[in-house]
Amino acid sequence: MKNKEPAQYRAAGGVRYEFKRKRVKNINLRVRADGSVAVSAPLGAPLAQVDAFVAGRARWIEAARVRALARGEEEQRPCSVSREDALALFTQVSDAVFPLFAQVLNGQRPVLKVRQMKTRWGVCVPAKRQITFSLRLAEKPRAAVEYVVLHEYAHFVRADHSPAFWAVVARYMPDYKARRRLLAPSVQGGMESPEGPPPILKRKNGALFAVLVLPAQGRGFKMAGYMIYYYS
Repeated sequence: MKNKEPAQYRAAGGVRYEFKRKRVKNINLRVRADGSVAVSAPLGAPLAQVDAFVAGRARWIEAARVRALARGEEEQRPCSVSREDALALFTQVSDAVFPLFAQVLNGQRPVLKVRQMKTRWGVCVPAKRQITFSLRLAEKPRAAVEYVVLHEYAHFVRADHSPAFWAVVARYMPDYKARRRLLAPSVQGGMESPEGPPPILKRKNGALFAVLVLPAQGRGFKMAGYMIYYYS
């Protein structure tokens, strides 16, 4: 694309980052698995606004870098729980959760599997009536395990992460947000602006992913809000 500029390296708020202009609508910030920071912005976005966005999130970026590096170290460490013991744990928790969703599942328990996963704690495939859990989830506190199990069961009701899905989770586990935080630093721990919209979860190559929404206003841009997420 002839209007696309080459990557350059900038610094703002003590954060050194790789910057690229692209044909995108928003300013996107990503903390990679190795701790490096990458930012892309619309072709016409002012550099001062990009720098201000990065500098204003310097503390959050540093926290995400620590999380990313800690996650890398964790992945190199052998799991302390065997696959058999992990499956036994997940089955025990699943047996307690199943009655809440028995009607949706027509009385048939889902098939449970365990495997190494880097980006998710669990995956539900409603069409196969199957849930796969990350082996490392077995190392987490029981309250966190119970959250993930119920979260995956809730996908038998709603396959997305819409407000209706979270309503199902909250109905059966009102304290799910506190339980979800027990999964940190390796799983989603979103940070958002107080005035911004609630998180719309999506995964982006296992990195912190931030968006500054910039709807066009005449010749310039107006900040409509931002969202910052961290994903394992």
